Amino acid sequence: MTPEKTARLGTKTIQYVVAIALVVAIAGSATYAVMSDTSIHGLTVRFYNVSRYCPNPTTAVLTFNFYQVVVYSSASIETSLSQVHFTMSADGVLVGSVSAQDSKFGPGQSVSYSLTFSNSTLDPHSQPLKSNIFLGITALVSAGLYSSTTTASDSELVTFSGPPC
Repeated sequence: MTPEKTARLGTKTIQYVVAIALVVAIAGSATYAVMSDTSIHGLTVRFYNVSRYCPNPTTAVLTFNFYQVVVYSSASIETSLSQVHFTMSADGVLVGSVSAQDSKFGPGQSVSYSLTFSNSTLDPHSQPLKSNIFLGITALVSAGLYSSTTTASDSELVTFSGPPC
């Protein structure tokens, strides 16, 4: 091989290596961007073990306790939640809303909340034994390259053991 051919071959090899490295970098960035977006828009909330009661039967304040509310993302990289706000309704009637602490979770992880909602305008004595409970979360969700205010909700027909008061 002549020195000119060797130099051309070396130049071409470098160009191919640079092109391949560029394609890999772009593909990696695109994948990370998709994972960021999926983490934000895949926000999910689930509640378990909800009860209701009257803290003081003479004041007729209806209170709902959610012992475990789990928030996670369906496909997540490290995800953080800030400006966290929960809203709860029973049978389509707003019971209340509460703010919750900021939190962070990694891939395959979740964060858990215990929530209490009280309402003094609902008559605790006229509540049915079964109620359709709705719980929604609104939060500023940040994952990787992006941040967005996102909402998610869960609802379930809950059978309570008896009247709240």
